[in-house]
Amino acid sequence: MSQQELDLSSLSARVLQLEENQVVLKRYIAKLKQQLQSHEQLFNDRSEPRQLESLMEQVATIQQRLNLEIGEKSIISEPPIELDTQAEKLDVLAQLIFDRPHSRAVLIEALSVAQERLIIVCPWLNCNSINDELLQKFRDCLNRGCLIDIGWGYLGDRQNIGKGWRYNALADLQELEGEYPDQFRLKLLGTHENFLVCDSSFAMLGSHNLLTNSDQSAEKEVGIRTNDCQTLKQLIERFDSSEVLDEQEIERRFVASSDYLDRGDYLEGLAEDTEDIALEDSCEDVEDESEECLEPVVSVEDFWLRYTEGERDFTGINLAGADLSGKSLTSGVNLSNANLNKANLRSVNWQSVNLSGANLKGADMRDARFDGTNFSAANLCGVNLSKASLSSANLTQANLVNANLSQATLSSANLNQANLVNANLAQANLQSANLEKANLRKASLRAAQLFYTNFTEANLNGANLSGARTRQDYPTKFTSANLGQANLSGLNLRKVDMINADLTNANLSKTNLLEANLDGANLKGVQLQGAICNEATLFPTEFEPVTTGAYLLAPDVSLPNVDLSGKQLSGVNLKGADLQGANLSSAQLNSSDLRDVNLSGAKLQGATLDSTNLSRANLRQVNLNDARLQSADLTTADLTEADLRQAYLYGAQLRGADLISADLRAANLTNADLSGANLTNAKIGGANLQSAQLTGAIMPDGSTHE
Repeated sequence: MSQQELDLSSLSARVLQLEENQVVLKRYIAKLKQQLQSHEQLFNDRSEPRQLESLMEQVATIQQRLNLEIGEKSIISEPPIELDTQAEKLDVLAQLIFDRPHSRAVLIEALSVAQERLIIVCPWLNCNSINDELLQKFRDCLNRGCLIDIGWGYLGDRQNIGKGWRYNALADLQELEGEYPDQFRLKLLGTHENFLVCDSSFAMLGSHNLLTNSDQSAEKEVGIRTNDCQTLKQLIERFDSSEVLDEQEIERRFVASSDYLDRGDYLEGLAEDTEDIALEDSCEDVEDESEECLEPVVSVEDFWLRYTEGERDFTGINLAGADLSGKSLTSGVNLSNANLNKANLRSVNWQSVNLSGANLKGADMRDARFDGTNFSAANLCGVNLSKASLSSANLTQANLVNANLSQATLSSANLNQANLVNANLAQANLQSANLEKANLRKASLRAAQLFYTNFTEANLNGANLSGARTRQDYPTKFTSANLGQANLSGLNLRKVDMINADLTNANLSKTNLLEANLDGANLKGVQLQGAICNEATLFPTEFEPVTTGAYLLAPDVSLPNVDLSGKQLSGVNLKGADLQGANLSSAQLNSSDLRDVNLSGAKLQGATLDSTNLSRANLRQVNLNDARLQSADLTTADLTEADLRQAYLYGAQLRGADLISADLRAANLTNADLSGANLTNAKIGGANLQSAQLTGAIMPDGSTHE
C-alpha cells in the first residue's frame, strides 16, 4: 500500500471517529436541554412571585393605616425586660475556636476523653484529616467502649456523594465500621453542618470541617465550644432524629432545594454531574445497541454444544445474561463483538480468548482467569472483576467505568487509553502494567502494587493512591500525568518520574521523594508536610520544598525529633546531621553514611542498618532493640546506655566504641570487633560473642580483656 493510500486510510478512520463522537455529543446536548427545560418549568411555576404580590398588598395596607395615625403620636411604654437570673446560676462556659489547628485540637481532645458517645457531623471525609494518626485515635476511643457516630455527605454532591477526593477516607471509615459494628456508625445525612458532641461534656460547632483538613491548613475558620446542657441536648436530638438517606432521597431533596435555595451552593455538584453525563451516555449507547441487536439470544446449551463440536469463531454472538460460570474455553476462541451483557462469568477460565469489542457491561467476572485475553475496545462498564487474573491482558481503550477490579491481578496488562473513571483498583497488582493515557479520574488505587507501572499522561485527578506499594528499584512512572487533587500521602516515591506532572492541590504529605524527578511539574497548592527529599531530588526552578513543610535530608542538616519511621533511606548521606530524638523505627538505612551524626535519644528499634557507617556517631540512650547492624561501622561511636537488646551485630565494627551501661542482652555479636570498647556496667546476658574480638576491651566488671 502506498504512502498516499495509508494517509487516506488514516484520514478515513479519523473521520469515522469524529462522526461517532458527534453522535455522542448530540445525545449529551439533548439530555442537557431536557434538564434545562425541566428546571425552567420548575422555575416559572415557583410560588415566590405570587407570595411577593400578596406581601406588597399587605405593605400598602399597613402604610395607609400608618398615614392615618401619624398625627396621633403616642409613646408606648414597655415593661422593663426581666433577665433570667437562672442562667447566671449555671456554670456555662463558651469559648471561640479560631482556625483549623485549634479545631483539630478539640477533635483530638474529644477522641481522647470521650467515654460514652461521640457524635461528629461533617459533610466531607478526607484523608488530609482522617490520617493514620486520627484512625488510631478512633480505635483507642472505641477500645474504651465508647460509641462513635459520624454524620456525613453533602446534599449538593448528589450522585458524587462518597466519590472522589472529598470522600477519599470513606473506605477507611467503612473498614472501621466493619471492625466495630456495634460501636462505630456512619450516617449519610446530606448535610452542610459541622459540629461534634462529646458525651454530655461539651460541644463544638461552626465553620470547621472537622474530618476534612489537618492542622496544617491556613484556612480561616471560626466556631464556638460550649458546655451548655441545652445546646448539647438539642444537637444530640437533631442528630438522632435525622434519617439516613439513600440515593433516590438525596436526588429528590436536591431537586426540591435547588428551586428555592441559592443555586450557587450546588454549582460544583451540578458541574460534576454534567461531567459524568457523557460517560453514562456511552454506557447507555452500548446497552441500547444490545437491546436492538438483530442477533437472537443463543442459549447456553446451544453455545456449549457448538463449542464442544469444535466451533471456535463466535463473532457477534448474543449471550446476554448467560450463566457460563465455571466454564473453560481454549485459547484462540473468538468472541469479538459478542453480547455478554450482565452475563455470569464467575470463575471462568478464558485465557487468551478474543473478546475485543464485546459488550460485557455489568457482567459478574469475579475470581475468573483472563490471562492474555483481548478486551480491546470492549465495554466493561460496571463489571465485577474482583480477584480476577488478567495478567498480560489487552485492555486498550476498554470502558471500565465504575468497574470493580479490587485485588485483581493486572501484571503486564495493557490498559493504554482505557477508561477507568471511578474504578476500584484497591489492592490490585499492577506490576509492569501500562496505563499510558488511561483515564483514572476518581479511581481508588488504595494499597495497589505499582512496581514498574506506567502512568505516562494518565488522568489520575482525584484518585486515591494511599497505601499503594512502590519500590525504588522498580520505580513507577508518572511522566506528564494529571495528579491534581490526588492522594499520594505516605507513598514511597523514591526515584519516581513525575516530569511535567500536574500535582495541583495533590496530597504528597509524608511521601519519600529522595532522588525523585519533578522537573517541570505543576506544584500549585501541593501538600508536602512531612515529605522527605534530598539534594538529588529535582524540583521546578525556584520551588522551595522546605517552605512547604518537606524535610531536606543532607549532610549537616538539623532535624531534631523528626519522624522518619518506616522510611526507605538506604544509601542516604546524613554525615554530621543533628537527628537528636528522631524516630527512625523500622527505617531502612542500609549502606547509609551516618558518620558523626547526632542520634542521641533516637528510636531505631527494628531498623535495618546493615553496612551503615556510624563511626563517631552520638548514639547515647538510643533505642536499637531488634535492629539489624550487620557489618555496620560503629568505630568509636558513643553508645552509652543504648538499648541493643536482640540487636543483630554480626561482623559489626565496634572498635573503641563507648558501651557504658548499654543493654546488649541476647544481642548477636558473632565476629564483631569490640577491640578497645568500653563495656563498663553493660548488660551482656545471653549475648552471642562467638569469635568476637575483645582485645583491650573494658568488660562489664571493669577488667580489661587480654
